[in-house]
Amino acid sequence: MVSPDQSARDLYQIWMRIMNKLNESESIPRKFGVDVPLYPSEIHTLQVIGDHPQANVRTVAEHLGITPGAASQMISKLSKRELVTKVRGLKNEKEVHLELTPSGITAYQAHETIHEMVFQKIVERIGPLSSDQNTFLEHVLHAVESVYDERIETVRNEMKEQKTRKEGEI
Repeated sequence: MVSPDQSARDLYQIWMRIMNKLNESESIPRKFGVDVPLYPSEIHTLQVIGDHPQANVRTVAEHLGITPGAASQMISKLSKRELVTKVRGLKNEKEVHLELTPSGITAYQAHETIHEMVFQKIVERIGPLSSDQNTFLEHVLHAVESVYDERIETVRNEMKEQKTRKEGEI
């Protein structure tokens, strides 16, 4: 009989394989119906903007789970590639929201089609889930997400401390 600890380790190994495959996928650009190839991080930024009219940098950062600085850099890159436009607020010049350009909309729609296809394949392979099974999986995925959130924060803080120490030595 497999111990509960070994079962958890086996599940963790599956999770790590999935993470490695996602990381590999991040390095492969795709065209999504437009001339310029887009990396998954770029198309997912377009997805957030397309899904949330009047989105701003903070909205994008929150939905992608990245810092506002990283979101801002991505948005600037997409803006230069004419996939996103930054629109100043009518009442407040500092207020900026984001809109997809016609090319951005084309890429967004192509990506939505691919997402739906992948989602349907996953649903077919999982099969029907009971309410309890769904609740359990949701619990597991939230637990994994929170552990990674904590780990990212810890690593960021360690890097800041190292940088501060190095600057103090100079």
